[in-house]
Amino acid sequence: MSKRVLTITMNPALDVSSEANEVLTDQKVRCDKPQYDPGGGGINVARVLTRLGIEVDAEYLVGGVTGNFLMQLLKEEKMYDHPIEIKGITRENTSIIDKKTGEQYRFVFPGPQIEESEWKSVIKRVEDEISTYDIVVASGSLPPGVPTDFYSRLAKIVLDENKTYILDASGESLLAGIQNGATFIKPNQEEFDALAERTNSKDHQALVKKLFSFGVENIIHTKGKDGTYLYNQFGTKEFTLPEIEVNSSIGAGDSFVGGLVAGLVEGKTIEDSICYGIAAASSTLKSSGTDLCELSEVQAISRQHCGGKG
Repeated sequence: MSKRVLTITMNPALDVSSEANEVLTDQKVRCDKPQYDPGGGGINVARVLTRLGIEVDAEYLVGGVTGNFLMQLLKEEKMYDHPIEIKGITRENTSIIDKKTGEQYRFVFPGPQIEESEWKSVIKRVEDEISTYDIVVASGSLPPGVPTDFYSRLAKIVLDENKTYILDASGESLLAGIQNGATFIKPNQEEFDALAERTNSKDHQALVKKLFSFGVENIIHTKGKDGTYLYNQFGTKEFTLPEIEVNSSIGAGDSFVGGLVAGLVEGKTIEDSICYGIAAASSTLKSSGTDLCELSEVQAISRQHCGGKG
């Protein structure tokens, strides 16, 4: 029986991407026809899982005109979505590529104010339905009004039922979110350094030990071009990255998590699941704008880079 997956997105976004001949200050920047995509950490993870052939339920807060557009886009991707309506308006994020320099400009907004009854409805739904899931992925930023320990509250519900809990967050919501533990976290270098500073850890070994003390089982430290590291009770393992031409970094982290979860669902080892996550992230890095990975390319990268596994 296949493992069931639930993703949770508290701060989804309508992602708008385009290109311009040149990005200049104090002038109108004429852009090409925009591309619209549903966005937000957990939603992107769910989109990746759907592309990789894994059935997933995506739970998210949504409101307003942009929220309606977001739901319409998700229906086109044939996902199983579980929206929770809010009074606020779902945010938009914008990314523009400067054709002259090749640089990408990303404008990210905070999201709407969430009422207590709205974020508590997410907690309630997870409490009611956790027995039907095997893996829960909580990913992305928290909008205004949601308490910083929200992810930790979710962790307790999921881990008390002996289910797999994957947290991909940053800043205060990451540190507050692991106080009840996690099966996996995936800090990048910036997030790893921030965790070290917030926990007064003098080096990465001290930080890893501190994170283990919170109940985190697997720490996946992604360092960009410098590779990926796994820390758990069995020690440390380093993963190299395939050489690719990067076109856009948007969604790469979410694609990594999607590939990781797909590997776990398919019964791969943690190490092979991480390698599959690297393949998914690499495929997304090769894509343009806010587009995500493609199954055939992920499989090809995985076969070539993971020693025939995948």
